[in-house]
Amino acid sequence: MISQRKPLSMKKLLVAAAFAALLLSGCSLFHHKNSAWERAVEERPLEVPPDLDTPPTSAQLVVPPAGDAAAAAPAAAGAPPSAGVGDSLSVTDDVESAYRRVGLALERAGVGTVVARDAAAHSYQVAVQTTVVHEKQGGFFHRLFSRKKTETVTGNVSVTVGAEGSGSKVQLEGDRAAVQQLLTALKARLG
Repeated sequence: MISQRKPLSMKKLLVAAAFAALLLSGCSLFHHKNSAWERAVEERPLEVPPDLDTPPTSAQLVVPPAGDAAAAAPAAAGAPPSAGVGDSLSVTDDVESAYRRVGLALERAGVGTVVARDAAAHSYQVAVQTTVVHEKQGGFFHRLFSRKKTETVTGNVSVTVGAEGSGSKVQLEGDRAAVQQLLTALKARLG
């Protein structure tokens, strides 16, 4: 048996064409011509009042040059890529006062243990316990059903206080995770 189809009536064809035109027009029917973002103008940057200090930005977003021999040496020696990272913090006190404040902050922060002090060089050696998470390699299902391996690592950080202009600069060098953990604690204590 062969079924016969009725041809579409002209009225249904016009309704279908109008509906298709509405769909193809997209959201332009609902688009406002005077959008606030089109009228927006750039404002002048925020100004810091003269009696306040601007935060130091000298060590932020520093990208080492490609092929740097200092960065390639630890990787070639089998050291983890996080070794030998440094960061700094500016303090408005003189060197002696800043050295004492940093020592108190290191003891009270509870982040690490001060293992050595050198008052003549204004430096501390700090052992910091950090937790390292090892990501598992593999496919989607392997990563989905396997657990992440964590281990506690002791990172050594060298903290040195030196003169910088009318204030002092606290320089931290050592393992990346340990430096970041200690820097966060020092900023909270000294800030």
